[in-house]
Formats: sequence, C-alpha cells, structure tokens
Amino acid sequence: MRYTAIAIALIIAFWIQLFLALPKLSATSDEIVHLPAGYTYWTTRDFRLNPEHPPLAKLVAALPLLFLKPQVDMNSHEWIAGDEYLFGYRFIYGNDADRLLFWGRLPMTLLAALGAVVVFLWARDMFGPAAGLFALGLCAFSPNLLAHGMLVTTDVPVAVFATLAAYLFWKSGLKSTLAVGLAAGAAMASKFSAAILPVILVGFSVWHIYCAADRRKQALLELKQLAVAGIGCIVVIEAAYLFSAPPWTYLANMKYLNGNHNPIRMFYLFGDFSRTGWWYYFLLAFLVKATIPLLLTIVLAAIQFTAKRFIDPLGESLLLIVAISFVAVVMAGADDMGVRYLLPIFPLLFIWGSRIVVELKRKTVGIALLVLLVLWQARAAVGAFPNYIPYFNEIAGGSRSGIQYLDDSNVDWGQGMKMAADYVRSRHLGPVEILPFSTFDNPRYYGIQRPERNDLDTYQVMTAAERHAGIYIVSSHHLIRVMRVRPEWDPRNAIDRIGDAMWVYRF
Repeated sequence: MRYTAIAIALIIAFWIQLFLALPKLSATSDEIVHLPAGYTYWTTRDFRLNPEHPPLAKLVAALPLLFLKPQVDMNSHEWIAGDEYLFGYRFIYGNDADRLLFWGRLPMTLLAALGAVVVFLWARDMFGPAAGLFALGLCAFSPNLLAHGMLVTTDVPVAVFATLAAYLFWKSGLKSTLAVGLAAGAAMASKFSAAILPVILVGFSVWHIYCAADRRKQALLELKQLAVAGIGCIVVIEAAYLFSAPPWTYLANMKYLNGNHNPIRMFYLFGDFSRTGWWYYFLLAFLVKATIPLLLTIVLAAIQFTAKRFIDPLGESLLLIVAISFVAVVMAGADDMGVRYLLPIFPLLFIWGSRIVVELKRKTVGIALLVLLVLWQARAAVGAFPNYIPYFNEIAGGSRSGIQYLDDSNVDWGQGMKMAADYVRSRHLGPVEILPFSTFDNPRYYGIQRPERNDLDTYQVMTAAERHAGIYIVSSHHLIRVMRVRPEWDPRNAIDRIGDAMWVYRF
C-alpha cells in the first residue's frame, strides 16, 4: 500500500508539471497542423489533412473541441487544396488560440500520465515495487517526456501505446492476445514507426514454434493467437479512421511519411551542417538530451547485466528488442530533426534500468545512490520548468549551450512566442525585430509589434553588412545559422534569453 501511495503521488506530480506548463507555451510547429486536422476528422470524416501521420493522437486531442465549436471555413482554398499548414494557421488564430490549445493539450497530459502508470506497473512486476518507484521517478521527472507530453503531437502517444502493448505482451507470457492487439493497434494508429510492433510479435511467435516439442501444434496455436491480436489491431486502426476509409488507407498513407519536410534542408549536428544527415545523429542527440541520471542508470544496468546476465530473461529481452527496433527504425527512416523521435525508448529504458534496484536496495550506500539519482532527475525537471524543449544535460552545458549541438525541436519549436510577448510588454519595448522558428508562429497575435517585413526580410536585415539599430529577438534554430554569417550574432553578445529558446540582442 505504501508503494502504491508513493506511485500515485509521483504520477500526480508528473501530470501537474504538464498541466502547469501547457498554458505557458504557444503553439509548436506540429500542433498548428495536428489539432485542426483532428477536428476536421471528427466533423467531416475527411482525412485529407496531415496524411503523413495516422489519426488517433489527433482525434484524442481534438475531442474537446467538439464542445467548443470553433469557427472553421470548409469552403476555403486551403481546405480544398489540402494545405494543412495554412488551413491550420487560420483555424488556430482565427479562433481563441490559447483556449483551443489548452483543451487540445489536456487529453495529451492524461495520455502521458497513462504511460507513467505503465512504467511503474512493468518495473514493479518485473523487478519489485522499489524498482517500480525508481523507474516511475525517472519517468515523472523526465524533461524529455515533459517537453512533449503536453503537446498535440504523435511522439508521446506512440511511446505510451507501444510500451503498453509490450507490457501486455509480457504479462501474457509473450503470447499475442486481443488486449495486445488493441494496444499495438493504438500505437500504430498514432505513428507509423509503431508498424514495427507486429514484426516483433510475429518474431516471438516464430521463436515459440522453433522451441516447441510439437511444432505443428504450436504453429496452429501461434497462428490463432496472432489472428486474434491482428483483428484487434485492425479494428483499432479502422476506428482511428472512424470506419470511413478502406483498410488499406493506413498502408497507402505511409508514402506521405516525411513528405512535408524541406528537401533542401540543411541538417545540423554538433556545429556541422549536412544535406544528407548522419547515421549516428540520434545516438549523439540522445547523449546530450537525456538526463545524467538516466545515462548513469543505463551504464549501471549494463554493468550489472554483464556481470549477472538477465534477471527476467523474457521480459528484459522484450524490452531491449522493442527499444533497439525503434532506434533502428528511427535511424533508418527519420530526418535528423529531433530527439523526440526517440521518445518511445525512454519508458523502456526507465523500466530496464530499474533492474539496478534489485542489488542496490540491499545496501545503505546503494539506497542512497538510488535516491540521489531520482532527486537529481527531479532537479533537472524542476529547473527546466516550463522550458523543457530546450533542455540539455550538464555534460552538454545546459540549455544555454544547446545551439552548439542541435537545432529544430531540440532547441526551439515555436513554443516561446507567448513568453516573448510577455517579455516585450513587461519592458515596454516598441516594435522589435523578431525572427521566430516558423512563419506560422504569429507574433502579432500575441501583441508583438514588428516592422512590416516577412521572416526572410528579417533574416536579410540581420545578415546585412550594415547593422540596423533596434531590439532583436531570434529563435535558437535560426541563430545557429545567422551567427555563421555575421559574427556579431555570437550568443555571448546577447543581452537576454526568453524561455531558453529565443535570444535577445540590442544594436
């Protein structure tokens, strides 16, 4: 009972952090598309917007909007043409943007909290209640999960449902069941990367057949179990399309994956640019974005594993196989744009890493180390609030040094526009030059006065030989590029930072 009470407190603490942070952030780049798309799915049964991602997470987020009844122009050119960004921009800012974002993000926080519950249950069931609390502590104060757990995006939902599917698969004795199929279907209906889950289920079934004394009998049993799970999976995916699209729509839409990404984009890693990216991008990104307590936990778990092998061979094998599979899929198919693509492995690492508790809890110094790791994790989360997106660990030098390593959603994703407006208003600044993350960030909506020029014009002003006097607010994502053209944009010359994501200069 004591362990359960502490677990409930940690889950509530996780949710409270998300709830308190969500109204402080303006719309991120993907939310501009995902929330309006989900609303149109519900109201039109038309899935033309954002086909590069399955519908489930967007439907969950948009459900409260059905009661708000926001204004939407279904006769607009953007809707007819399927221009998801322009349609989404007008949908969000043609209504009360903060109200839509609050209610759209709220279900996401509950979904993230469900993921924390699964982390506790699996670690507890595999390694004991103390391990469950340790894994939950790392999860509840993970800046990476907190950064995206409140957003209307697909990254945390796929992490939650994939972990749930794997947990149910383990609880059933590595057998495919209807519950496993439903959870796997929810993961697949959230993000295409979860399509690796059926491959894993089939792989374990083949292994069961190979190890069986009566392979024919086992094959029939496995096929029956896979069929049940498969039916559940298909039903969930079809339900995500509101039973309004043929079953092959899911597979057909995979061709749109990464289809909206800029083909001439320059990827950025540790000070270098590349048009093709790096095969090791996500490995390095993980090293600077994951917390030190998580990294130490992984190292300690690996050392313990080397010395004493598996504690739970089936469960740990499943955890590692699912985690490695997601890493392989991301490294092979995702653009080098953000550690958020690796979010599905974070809950799995919290669970597997909690194996160290089995040994360490037997000694006072071990207990002290476990408490230290959780408190260190909590300090990282509390220190980052509410600016979890630009979090970098101490080895990397913290959020201030993040632009030395990564760009895009690792440093700024458009979430700081409300904070920038508060900054300008509280200091009674007049018109400012602002270069936001995206042209869809809409600083004027929040009252920021700026000269009559677009973002490209602002970029040209900033890179011109003759400096234009004034106050400049620059997204970290763009500062990385501007500072390489004109040295005066060195971060050391900035007079302030906003939300750890935008830099302020005075010339």
